Amino acid sequence: MFIPLLVALMSTTMTMINDNKDHQWKFQRTEIWLRFFNYTGLPAPFNIFDALINLLNYRKHEQDTRNTKKCKTRELMKYINLVSRLTRRYIHNMEDSHVSDATREDLENAKRDILKKLRGA
Repeated sequence: MFIPLLVALMSTTMTMINDNKDHQWKFQRTEIWLRFFNYTGLPAPFNIFDALINLLNYRKHEQDTRNTKKCKTRELMKYINLVSRLTRRYIHNMEDSHVSDATREDLENAKRDILKKLRGA
């Protein structure tokens, strides 16, 4: 009972594949042609130069990435230094005024918290 059903399903599947094989072949052939015409590399003996150029571009990109990381670190250190100087200036001004509600200890704690968050980020 199941064997004739299995044979019928396989027959139907093979018929669908045979009906569709011409379309599939044309599609694959067109894809290969398009890949050939859109290929921007050099022909076979000279494609070694293309590979070398790609390698050099990759190394340059890596070096630029490292330089960017160094710049970001440098900018972060400048920012931390600026926050530190502003905090010191504010503490100095608050100590000079007699109306200060915040103590030096409170401001130092705030400064420490800010710097900890900046270094953690």
